[in-house]
Amino acid sequence: MSGVGGANGVPREGGRIRRLAAPPAGIAVGAVLAGVARVRRSRPVHPEGAVYAGRLVVHGSGDAPEATVLGRAAEYRAVVRFSRSLGLPRGLPDLLGMAIRVEDAYGPGEHQDFLLVTSADLPVVHHVFLPAGDVQQRPYTSAAPYRAGGRRFVVGALPREDSPRPEGGDELERLAGAAATGRLGFDIGVARLMGRFEVVGRLEIGRRVPPAAEAIRFHPANCGGGLEPFGMINRMRDFAYPASQRAWPAG
Repeated sequence: MSGVGGANGVPREGGRIRRLAAPPAGIAVGAVLAGVARVRRSRPVHPEGAVYAGRLVVHGSGDAPEATVLGRAAEYRAVVRFSRSLGLPRGLPDLLGMAIRVEDAYGPGEHQDFLLVTSADLPVVHHVFLPAGDVQQRPYTSAAPYRAGGRRFVVGALPREDSPRPEGGDELERLAGAAATGRLGFDIGVARLMGRFEVVGRLEIGRRVPPAAEAIRFHPANCGGGLEPFGMINRMRDFAYPASQRAWPAG
């Protein structure tokens, strides 16, 4: 499995962030998240998680245009953070998150980030989040759409049937056991706004990386190749994410 780029095994920060005008709702959400982050001294959402090295193998096709990272055949190093979104007690179902950084997707330091949450592979439903009790129980979705080359779609990750599924422990412990086998993987797909996911590649999960990787600031606007998030929700996130991230410690 490929290693993680950057000094001391910590992924490089970077990528192209396209700033959108922040709507009033984005300012309000950013202020609330920043307040929660200051109280928790960590992420306001997705506070508990684990970061793994990964490899993304793309074969392309689907609705992702060739200029984007999901539209052309290639292999990339990746960093993947699995997390509990709401921070409910371990053992209770939660909205589970998967944040993917595709390193150097568009050139050195030009990363692509995808922020996904558990959902379902069904039209309409993949625009909403659903709780899960295991990282391999449900598909993941970006929910909010992307556009590129005149196409609009959501991005998702689907558990693979051939991945190991250890028993016992909580979801992060079972994740660690599955990753330790070297056979844990997810299919990566794109779906039209009213369609189902079409697989365009696979994400292989490798070793867990040092705790310092928890300092990574994932951002949905880290994009390139003409791929960009759009819509009101993404306009809100474009302001709210940096506001909340400035409020929690880098370590």
